[in-house]
Amino acid sequence: MNIVIFKTSVQGKSDLISIKPIMNTLFGEKNWSFAFEDVDKILRVVSSVPCVAAVRQILMDNGFLCEELPYSLDEFKV
Repeated sequence: MNIVIFKTSVQGKSDLISIKPIMNTLFGEKNWSFAFEDVDKILRVVSSVPCVAAVRQILMDNGFLCEELPYSLDEFKV
């Protein structure tokens, strides 16, 4: 499984109306989440296949900015 982290312009749950069905279909309800309390409005996606381009396209098609952020388990000494 891969964990991919994105900085987004999604502001809150009301913005998810357009993307939630697509994200649930592609990744499953429990495999993606937003951290709205974070200044970068972080989207975390867990996927067994490469998904960066698909996630970026879904958000951009719905009017949101989306930028992949570097992520490494090494940072957490795992």
